[in-house]
Amino acid sequence: MNARASLHVPGVASWIEFRAAREQRVRAVRFPRLTLVRVREGAKEICHGGQRMLAHAATLLLAPAGSVMDVCNQPGAGRFRSECLTLDPTLVERFAVREAGLLHGAPPPPCVAVTPMLAEVWAHAMHGWETPTDARVLAHRLEELLLALALAGHGAALRPAASLAVSERVRRLLLAKPGADWRADQVAAQLHCSAATLRRQLARERAAFSDILRECRLGQALMLLQTSPWPVARIAAECGYDCASRFAVSFRQRYGLSPSALRATLPAG
Repeated sequence: MNARASLHVPGVASWIEFRAAREQRVRAVRFPRLTLVRVREGAKEICHGGQRMLAHAATLLLAPAGSVMDVCNQPGAGRFRSECLTLDPTLVERFAVREAGLLHGAPPPPCVAVTPMLAEVWAHAMHGWETPTDARVLAHRLEELLLALALAGHGAALRPAASLAVSERVRRLLLAKPGADWRADQVAAQLHCSAATLRRQLARERAAFSDILRECRLGQALMLLQTSPWPVARIAAECGYDCASRFAVSFRQRYGLSPSALRATLPAG
């Protein structure tokens, strides 16, 4: 598939390499966690807040936790390739507490220039994924990357999600296993409240349990369609859908293209 590597270190981050052979246009992609993307081949057009920008080899895409962007991956000479780091909230929150003075101001544009210093610390962080590295060492390298970004004036984009928000606490539980048979009462019990209380608290935040669950499941499906060789039916099942056709309808409504259309953009083999 279009991802040749995918690694996850609990409590630290996930790293995925995405590839495409044809243009991929996906609308309203949600980034539930702070995500850093470095395009290596081709370009990534994004639309965020009514603005269109282009991420390429000389830029770094900063997607703050909770941000939503329309994305178009554009192959150059028939190839698109990007490296994606999704940081664990605990790592980001630990960094934010220590370096709170650097995270003020308005968020920068999502695409920032890769300076020589950023290029150096990015390479240092990437090396940790290429060779066996202790999780504590990898965490320090990623915090070094966050510090370099903050010192370059991009700290506002690194602010963590509102960890005390009930919707964020629900999201963190669901993201651990999006395909599980989650029910509101199960989640409420883990949050030490009743299902009715959970629904009221979510309503105050203009959120609903079913919407958060759907978002988590479809986000997982979007990743699996691009990074696993599994057939669509298995991905649907892994993401909590009993019916593959119903999953395909939900996916298309959410992202603007069908699972099979997305799969058709991937490199062969």
